[in-house]
Amino acid sequence: MNKLKWILYWSGASLIIIPTIVVLISDDVTFNSTISNIVINTAIILVILGKMITIFEKKKGNKSFVPDIGAVIGLFIVLVIRFV
Repeated sequence: MNKLKWILYWSGASLIIIPTIVVLISDDVTFNSTISNIVINTAIILVILGKMITIFEKKKGNKSFVPDIGAVIGLFIVLVIRFV
């Protein structure tokens, strides 16, 4: 599960970083706002899934997972606000 968690985190970060770099490097490349919203929402969902895996691992190991729950709740609020 640890590898899956890091794959989700890196995929979420890549979904944000790669299009940003492409737009900053190229002068004539633009992205539609719908595509941008889909990419950002997908990245947030991937990070939430990675945090959920972290919560389950910490819960199984009897470690404190309160900050991770706070991060998931915060990201979920951001995701809901983006849909409104």
